[in-house]
Amino acid sequence: MIATQLLTPQPHTSACIETVGRHSLDFYESPSWFTTELLRHVRLSGVIGEPCVGHGAIASLLRVWPDTGRIWTNDIDANKPADYHYDATLAESWAKFPNCDWICTNPPYSEFAAPIIKNAYQKARVGVAAFLLTSFLEPCDDRADFLQQHPPSLVLIMPRFCFRKDKRGTRWATDNITISCFVWDKRATGQQIIIRPKSAIAGFYKNPEQAKSPEQAFEIIRAIAP
Repeated sequence: MIATQLLTPQPHTSACIETVGRHSLDFYESPSWFTTELLRHVRLSGVIGEPCVGHGAIASLLRVWPDTGRIWTNDIDANKPADYHYDATLAESWAKFPNCDWICTNPPYSEFAAPIIKNAYQKARVGVAAFLLTSFLEPCDDRADFLQQHPPSLVLIMPRFCFRKDKRGTRWATDNITISCFVWDKRATGQQIIIRPKSAIAGFYKNPEQAKSPEQAFEIIRAIAP
């Protein structure tokens, strides 16, 4: 799911049956509607950092957002085009990134998400917007103290997206839990949860085969721009 995505397996094959495992570095490209729906609710602006850029699904849309001043990008995978190629789970990597107003990213999940989010929160002047499994709210050992001290100011709960096919590679499958957009706006004084059904999301599609063209996604950005 998406983003330096720190991890992604490409489909691998056995002698008889094609099987699909998790992507190497847990890399899964974000659907365009993740970003456009975020921008409908949160007016990101200024310098924005994308520490898990992948193929640029988020960064490409932020570049056409009129309030974006500048974007810097990073990915742990040196084969991905990015300004930097550091491990975003490490605090020392963040010292090498430029200052920024916002961090906007879809980090790899499992054990990688919490350290990236905590580092991002320390780096961003205004806030962090990140696409994470909704279960990130669970106060597990790697994030319980952080969530208690810095609860998200907004959680946009999204419909499920099929990032990959099942293990046999025959049909698109969803995860056991949906993705939400977590926003930590340091200026906020309250907390909010917003439910977003697919019928309310402009440009919604269920799997990568149904993806909108870049031009269609850019048109949605222009339509919701302030």
